[in-house]
Amino acid sequence: MQFIWPDKTSEAIAGTCPVCADAGPHAPVLLLPEVGPGGADWQIVECPNCASRFSTDRAGADYRGDEAPDVTFVHYYMEQGAGLRSMLEPLGFMEPGQGRMLEIGGGFGFPSDYVQTVLGWTAKGYDPSGMAVLGRDYLGLDITRDYWTTDTPLTEPFDVAYASEVIEHIPEPAPFLAAMRHAVGDKGIVALTTPNGAALNPGTTPGMLIPIASPGLHLTLFSAKGLEMALNEAGFANVRVEVHGTTLRALAANTSLPPLRNLDDERYIDYLRRRIATSDMVAPLLSGLRYRLLKELVNAGRNDEALALYAEIAVSMRLRFGIDIEKPEGLQVPDAGIDGRGWLALLPGNITGLLYFRAVLANNAEADARAAALYAGQAALVGASLRRAIRPQGIEDGETELLSMAAIRLHLAASIGIGGNAAPLLTMIERGGDDGLLLPLSFRRQLRQAVIDDLRATRHPNILWQGLLPQEPETLDELTLLRRIIQEGIPPSIPPAFAAIEAAEDTASVRAAFWSIWTTPRADEAPATISHARKLTLIRLVLLGAHGEAGLLFTAWGDPSLAEDASVATALSIVAAATQA
Repeated sequence: MQFIWPDKTSEAIAGTCPVCADAGPHAPVLLLPEVGPGGADWQIVECPNCASRFSTDRAGADYRGDEAPDVTFVHYYMEQGAGLRSMLEPLGFMEPGQGRMLEIGGGFGFPSDYVQTVLGWTAKGYDPSGMAVLGRDYLGLDITRDYWTTDTPLTEPFDVAYASEVIEHIPEPAPFLAAMRHAVGDKGIVALTTPNGAALNPGTTPGMLIPIASPGLHLTLFSAKGLEMALNEAGFANVRVEVHGTTLRALAANTSLPPLRNLDDERYIDYLRRRIATSDMVAPLLSGLRYRLLKELVNAGRNDEALALYAEIAVSMRLRFGIDIEKPEGLQVPDAGIDGRGWLALLPGNITGLLYFRAVLANNAEADARAAALYAGQAALVGASLRRAIRPQGIEDGETELLSMAAIRLHLAASIGIGGNAAPLLTMIERGGDDGLLLPLSFRRQLRQAVIDDLRATRHPNILWQGLLPQEPETLDELTLLRRIIQEGIPPSIPPAFAAIEAAEDTASVRAAFWSIWTTPRADEAPATISHARKLTLIRLVLLGAHGEAGLLFTAWGDPSLAEDASVATALSIVAAATQA
């Protein structure tokens, strides 16, 4: 998908803003060639009054089709695609009780299931798509397969009406908001989320940018100002719009708005546990719920629970796909060129996250840097492979993109932690384009500093060569190089500068080797490297019998922490004994 960002000299376009009715003209902000309905160009413009962005094509899609949804990608949605926590986060203000919630355009209906399962509310859904049928079948939800409008019969107002990522699909937002106001009357609360129009810019990563643009589907991309204006125009006395990265969250009511409150972590974990325990759960849905619980447990530092859950997931992966996710080095990444359906028949849609969070557990809970590097490296490989396979279907996965970035950073730091030479891969990624591992260019430019920060935090002695200084990579591409690193098990390597000190045959050679490190460019930014070189120098001088020189250097350096190393302490005791003698 090609993104063309017009400059300020581009000709403005006439039309009426669907948010504030400004007649324009409107500045073009993005052109997506040949990806609109019927292969037409997809043009997005910005309103000068409310700063919302919108497509010049206002036809919209028909979501009422009778066909069953594509099973493969429904499974992917259950396992990975559905941003379950982000769906539920705007409902953090809701408390357990006897309330009634209307969910509009909720498809599968996860928010409805949550408020019924954990809060004890009653939920009613309206959605015209085939996903609504699956929500009824798999979760037992009350969903009417139809649109919600102001003409929909309403016996009594709902306490909450919720629409997550719906309003951007609507050709005319005003009638939709009027229908939401109709649903809650004067005492209920409207909650909604929608993409943040301001995030439609060249600085947003591809994994996030493509889902925001969604040519043919996303007709209106509100600004925070525009969404507030539209809700006020719909008749709501109280409106609150919050920006959360690439998403806008809004609450609106004619009564007082509830205080800001995040989704309760324990309630969310309770929901996942209850649903996982449901009998006869379809395998992809069970997999998706388990993965989301794993993520919550890891993020909460509940490592023992997370490790036990991962072992359960590993059993299910062996039965379902014939893979062993407890041996990451043995996982086969699908061949390049495979389509999304073929890919998802070989591996679960959440494999990137499973491997990444297992890497975090290996690093933080088990202090096993080698396992962390292997899990994280494979996470980056399969993440790129999955995204490359699903892109032709018009699907992009922002979460997998974020996980892949975190995974490659952890892989590099953990590899260095066990003595692996990660410098060639780091340099290759830094200099590469947006292909290969599909890492955003902005991330590539910042990766070296991120690895430096990680090495400094652990006071790793290799920071000078594997963090600060680029090392010319081999001719292999980054995918092939990372694959080979994992297959070889990340063999340890000693920087030649350190090896020169350890192998020095006389004191002059020790001094020369140490001096070469001391004068390396940017050595002053690598105190852990200099400290390690000093330790090696002291030990080698003592082994060569240069006790006086070793003692003199230790005193001159004025760094008593060097003696905290057991080998250095032994060397210094020999120096002391020789001096006394």
